[in-house]
Order: sequence, then structure tokens, then C-alpha cells
Amino acid sequence: MTRMLPFLIALAALTGCTSQTASKPAATSSSSSAQPAAAPSAASAAPAAAPAPPPVAQTAPAPAPVATLATEDTNQPGIAADFTECKRKEGVLSVKIRFRNVSSAPAAVTLINARNYEAYYVTAANKKYFILKDSEGVYLTPRADGFGSLSAQLAPGDQYTWWAKFPAPPPDIKKVTFMTPLAPPFEDIPITDQ
Repeated sequence: MTRMLPFLIALAALTGCTSQTASKPAATSSSSSAQPAAAPSAASAAPAAAPAPPPVAQTAPAPAPVATLATEDTNQPGIAADFTECKRKEGVLSVKIRFRNVSSAPAAVTLINARNYEAYYVTAANKKYFILKDSEGVYLTPRADGFGSLSAQLAPGDQYTWWAKFPAPPPDIKKVTFMTPLAPPFEDIPITDQ
């Protein structure tokens, strides 16, 4: 038995070393797999943390969608026109048209060319109503530049809202047709009284 004792100790030591050797690589591989696992999770935590604060535009309340009264294609490539407002108040008819770039490339919309304000008018009951002017003779619409032009450069998906003020038709008229050089007539546009 005394002879067996060194054999058993050697066997135990060998088994212990084998266990330790086996567990060491396991620990090493466990710790190395823990390290890469920890590193990606730290790396993935960093990008996840970066987008966590949403951009200001997303945190601000979204504006109420603007109702569209009518939509027309325009004669300017990539541009669509939405008639969004026709309001009558105190003898004035206010209109708004939203021009949208519906293409995948930048596009331009020329609204006023050579001061052609008279090309924009409202018809109702066989009468034309042209854009109003203020006391200094300035049209009540976005101003043209010094060359008499007004254009908007629109990236894909961008929009530009054009507006104008006209003399209001009589209260018994509930719909108008709007004429523009950029699109077919916007017909039967309902008037909202305020």
C-alpha cells in the first residue's frame, strides 16, 4: 500500500493537473470568449447609447397635416401642386398652394416670371379676381426678385408653399376655380368662411 501511495499521489496530481489544464484553457477560453463577448456588448452598447437621445426634430410635436383640397401635376418636371387653403375673411380670399418635388432628383419651380402676377387669378360666377395690392402697389404674395422672378429650388421630397390674397367673391359663392400658369385649373375649390 505504501508503494501504491506514491502512485495514487502521482495519479491524483496528474488528474489534478489535467483538470487544471483542462479548466485553465476553459477558463482562458471562457475569459477570452467573455472578453470578446464583453467587447462587442460594450461596442454595441456604445452605438445603442448614441442614438438613444432622439434628434430634436423627432422630439418636437409634429405639425398637424395640412389638408389637401385638390392636387394637380404641373408643367415643371418632378413638381406636383397641392391646393391647401381657400379662406374668406373680411372681404379677402386667402389661398395657399404647396409645390412638392416628387422626383428623385433636385428640381426647381418657377412661380413668377417677368412679374406675371396676373397669370394667377380666381374665377367665380363668370368673374375674375386678381391678386390684391397694398397701398403702395405691392402684390400681396411672395415678392419676385429684382429681375421679376420667383423660384424655389427643391431637393427630393422638399416642398414650398406659395400664397396670395385676392378680393373675396360674394358670400353666396361657395366654390371657386383657381388659375395658374403652372398647372391645369384647380376647379371647384370649396371656400372656408372665417
